[in-house]
Amino acid sequence: MRLQVRPAQLKDLGAIESLYRRQLGEGDRPGAATAGAPRRQFASKRLWFLLNSTFASILPITSSADHVYVGELPGKSGIQGFIQAEVAPMGSHVWQILNLCLNPDLDRFGAGTALLDQLFNEGLQRGVSKFIVRLPLDDPIGDLFRARGFTAYATEHALLAESLSARPAPPLSGWRAMRREDAFGVYLVYAAVTPRQVAAVEANSFAEWRHIMQETSWRSRVPRAVRQRRFVVDLVQVVGWMGVSPGSGGRPHTLSLLSLAEPKELLPALIDRSLAYVAQHHPGPVWCSLRQYHEPAITLLKHQGFEVIASQTLMVRELALKVPARLKVGIRDKRLVPQYG
Repeated sequence: MRLQVRPAQLKDLGAIESLYRRQLGEGDRPGAATAGAPRRQFASKRLWFLLNSTFASILPITSSADHVYVGELPGKSGIQGFIQAEVAPMGSHVWQILNLCLNPDLDRFGAGTALLDQLFNEGLQRGVSKFIVRLPLDDPIGDLFRARGFTAYATEHALLAESLSARPAPPLSGWRAMRREDAFGVYLVYAAVTPRQVAAVEANSFAEWRHIMQETSWRSRVPRAVRQRRFVVDLVQVVGWMGVSPGSGGRPHTLSLLSLAEPKELLPALIDRSLAYVAQHHPGPVWCSLRQYHEPAITLLKHQGFEVIASQTLMVRELALKVPARLKVGIRDKRLVPQYG
C-alpha cells in the first residue's frame, strides 16, 4: 500500500514530534538498527542538545522557509512519516533535507521513496535543481538516498572542546581584523584548499561564495553581541582566515578556519592564535566543523583538547529543470509553417 503524501499542517506538529521521538527511541534500544534521521545537527545527541533546546525549535512548519510533508496510509490512523527541507545557504535553487522520519514498521525504501519523490516534485515546481543532505557515517538510510540518485561529495567531522584554558596570544605576522575588501582574498584561500567536486556543489564562483557568507544580511539580522568575529592573516595577500560565532543559551561557540597549506608553519600558528583569542574573549565550550581534506587541522585541534564527537557524509542530487520551449516564427517565415484545418 503506497504512502499518501501531503503538505504538513500546524495540527500535525504533535504527531510529527511523537514520530520523531519514537524513531530515536527505536535507535536507542540495544541491538536495534539505527533509523537514521538526517538533521541539521550531527548524529551525536550530546551536540544535539547543546545546539537545540527543543525539537519544535527546528521544525517551524508555519515558516515559509521550511517545506514539510507528511505521509499517511489509507485505513491507518496517524502520520506514518514526514520529510522536512529548507532553502540552503547556496540560494533558493538548493534545498537541504533536514529530517526524514518513518514509522519503523514501514518499508524504508517504499515509504522513503514516496516522501523523497514528493519533495523533488515540489522543489522542481519552485525552480529547485539541487538537493543536499547530511547523514551520519554508515547510516542504513544512506542506501535509500543512494538509490534515489544522491552521491557523496565530502565527509564532515564535528570537534568539540568543553573549554579552552587561558593562554597568551602568540605573535602571528599579518594577523588583523577582516575588512570588507578582504572577501575576495578569503575566497581565493577557500578555492585553493577546497576540492573541485566540493566547490562545484557549494560555491563554484566568488558570487556564490559571497552569497553563502551573507555579509550584509548577517550584519542586519544578527544582534551585535552575537555577530561573527573574523580575522585574516595578510602576508601581502590573504593566506589564512578565522571566524568565531559566539554561542548563547548553553550553545557552544562556533570556530571556523581556513589556511593555505604553505608555509607549513602557518596552520599551527593560526590555530594557536585563534584558540588564544577564543579563550580570552569567548570562554566556554567551542566546536568546529572540518572536512576530510582538513586532516592536518583536525590533528592539531585534537592535540589542543578537541574531541571528534560526530562524523557525517554530505550527499547531493542534482535534477534537470524542465523549461518549456517557445517557438518564435517571424512574419516573413510564416509561409514555411504548416497550416492545418
